[in-house]
Amino acid sequence: MTDIESDVERGVFIIIGRVWPIKDGDSITIHILLTAADDDDAVRTALNALAERGYEEAEFDQIGSIVEPPDEEPHASAFQGALEGEVAIVTFEEGLEDDTGSRRPAAIDDDDDYDPFSVLKDWKPGS
Repeated sequence: MTDIESDVERGVFIIIGRVWPIKDGDSITIHILLTAADDDDAVRTALNALAERGYEEAEFDQIGSIVEPPDEEPHASAFQGALEGEVAIVTFEEGLEDDTGSRRPAAIDDDDDYDPFSVLKDWKPGS
């Protein structure tokens, strides 16, 4: 059995919450998809990934598992990325609406040169 097959059997964690790029600024709703040994490891890994990307604060509302791959983007790609060991972060920006008026996820540019989390460079877990 490959690592990816065992991750599919175990499922991919999804963490739903909010982040603040700037302390006391507007929050951004996020969905984080990742694989981890347990809930605690998933939360710790997610917080570290957010800190590396420069978010000032994060608040998680729910955590669960996704066993079946999602059908729609961006969650389908995020699920696949999680199976490949990535911490996939889907953001929902204010003001982005589709033709039906419902909110849709913002595009995430995964350019290696872009570092939206540079603000949190000095952040340490537990501080």
